[in-house]
Amino acid sequence: MNLSSCPICKHELKIREVSCERCKITYKGDFDTSWLAAFSDSQLEFIKLFLLVQGNLKELQNQLGISYPTIKSRLADIIRLITEKEPTKDKVADVLADLEEGFINVEEAINMINTRRQK
Repeated sequence: MNLSSCPICKHELKIREVSCERCKITYKGDFDTSWLAAFSDSQLEFIKLFLLVQGNLKELQNQLGISYPTIKSRLADIIRLITEKEPTKDKVADVLADLEEGFINVEEAINMINTRRQK
C-alpha cells in the first residue's frame, strides 16, 4: 500500500515508526519519505514499464494497449508530481512536436488541442 498523504485531509503524512516483522525491532523518530512515495501503485508500474522499454513511447503504447494521448497524459501527471508544478495552460508545442515526429496523426493532434482549450 502506498500511503504518502492523509486519506482524509490530503496533507503529507510523516513516518514516525518503522518495524521489522522478523526480529520484532521497532525504530521511532522522524523519518523522511522518498519522492517516489508520492506515486500511486499504478503510476509506479507505469514508470517501471517506461524504464523497461527505455522510454520508447510506441512500445509503451503497444505493451499497455492504450492510446498515445493517454500515454502522454499519464507522463504529464507523473512529471507534475515530480516537479510539483501545474502544467501551463494552452501550450500546443508538444502536440505539434508529436505530430511532426509521427507519434500522432493530424486528427489526434486536433483532438488533443481542442481538449486542452476546453479546460
